[in-house]
Amino acid sequence: MTEVLSNPLPGAAHPLAFSVMRVPFFLEPHYDEKKNFIESNRERLIKKWGGEQGWDRQKRVHNLKGRGMDAGIPHFNLDRLASNTMASHRLIQHVGKRFGLRISEALYDRLNVYYFVDGHSLNDKPRLAKVAAEEINKLLNNDKTTANKNGNGETAIGENEILTFL
Repeated sequence: MTEVLSNPLPGAAHPLAFSVMRVPFFLEPHYDEKKNFIESNRERLIKKWGGEQGWDRQKRVHNLKGRGMDAGIPHFNLDRLASNTMASHRLIQHVGKRFGLRISEALYDRLNVYYFVDGHSLNDKPRLAKVAAEEINKLLNNDKTTANKNGNGETAIGENEILTFL
């Protein structure tokens, strides 16, 4: 991309600039959206792989711990609360549109820790709203530019506003 921007084709009007938008990957889309959580992830995986032995085999074959470490997640909370993830994905998309990709990607990183490490449900809307508002406002307060202000010039978002959106 650097080459295209710094050395465009002769006669090209302007090089293209673009941003990559996150495409959601829904975890357990068949789970009821109205329930905060359905089961622990450990229970889900044991059932999915046909029992304890099948689950142990999957962990070994797919190097799940190593892949987690590579992704910056040193410890997956296997007893995290598995739920439908639609609310969290809608929230990330909304934040991206309102505050920009830098803020939405940072929130996405925070929600990965919230879910994979801390073990909280991504469908517990009051808790999700609280964590999201704290993280967004922290990020906005650290960014002194106007790039992340919404259309009204506001630089904050409230927990109740997020909960209403969800």
